[in-house]
Amino acid sequence: MSGRLLPAPSRIALSRGTVAALAALTLAAGAVTTLAPDARAATTSTTLETSTRDSAESVQYVQDSLYAAGDTGYLHRRALADGSPGPYTWRGYDGSEQTLDAYSGALPGEYGYYGAGTDVLHTSASTSGQVQLRDMATGRLIDVTLPEGQYIVAAFGSTLITKEYNEVWQTARLHILRTSDGGATVTDIPVDPPESQFFNDQPVLAGDGTSALIRLRHAYDIGLLDLTTGALTTINAHHAVDEPLRLQAALSPTHIAWYEEGTTQARVVRRDDPTGAQTVVAVPQSGTDTPFVGLAGEWLLTAYRPASGTPAGPGAPLLATPLQGGDPRTLLPAAEPQIAQIPGGGAIAVGQSADGGWSAHRIVVSRNGKLSVQAL
Repeated sequence: MSGRLLPAPSRIALSRGTVAALAALTLAAGAVTTLAPDARAATTSTTLETSTRDSAESVQYVQDSLYAAGDTGYLHRRALADGSPGPYTWRGYDGSEQTLDAYSGALPGEYGYYGAGTDVLHTSASTSGQVQLRDMATGRLIDVTLPEGQYIVAAFGSTLITKEYNEVWQTARLHILRTSDGGATVTDIPVDPPESQFFNDQPVLAGDGTSALIRLRHAYDIGLLDLTTGALTTINAHHAVDEPLRLQAALSPTHIAWYEEGTTQARVVRRDDPTGAQTVVAVPQSGTDTPFVGLAGEWLLTAYRPASGTPAGPGAPLLATPLQGGDPRTLLPAAEPQIAQIPGGGAIAVGQSADGGWSAHRIVVSRNGKLSVQAL
């Protein structure tokens, strides 16, 4: 992989009032849009001018927040007809649905996010003592008794990540707990931070059933945690500012990506060589919106979180940028600001369908590297 810097992006205006035109260009072929790795973009835009959030009348927008994705489905919360928040709902890729009474995790990228990268969700309000997990693939509820002094921060299948504090309430150590079907702790692997570091109080950036990306107290490094052995590999993150909570990250089966909010570039490494060469990928900007990054095959995905106080409505496009360089391509002409990684590959995003409806879409990578966007 090349670690070269990409040229500075050009600025071409793209108002959100162009949603309908983008929909016609991007989704005219039907419910599935396919992008080849060598396809050329219709525009060289890498900066989106989004001073207005007016939506085309054809867009049937319904606020729909995306929390997590597993191998059999995804967790979202779609607004009711009166605009109030609907229930937490797990929707299977087969169309089945399960409603949750509660869910503990914040939205990806928000403070208080609990890692979720499998079909198992942390559904109790408690983070210490007795916690409850729910396997959404089977419906099974699992009550887990945490060791004294440990607090859950992530659930990946039957493996939990917990944290413990020192005497001044710093997150001094993590633990990898492997649990039985009955919720009993089978093994407890302690994980110490790198020398002269502490773990951040919100330590999990991303993860799946194999590994987790860990946020440290100082943002100049991130850690890749092996959930089987407990080995923690430190990755030089090359951050401009030491603010760990401005850090985002994504894990795919083949790559690791991270992005510091407020900058214009993301960094990507091969998952099988996390300390190897880093590829720098330009992140398209969207006015005052904050980019939110994800991964699918050899592509960096970008959605946009609107500035605080912005009314809900169709947002900026969901874009895909080739990791090896090239112009961004539009996957969805308007999208919500969350991207959820599917552990086995690909991602989920919510946005505008070809008919103007507003729904979740699965981003699938074929063997030849093409991206297909499928309305769910």
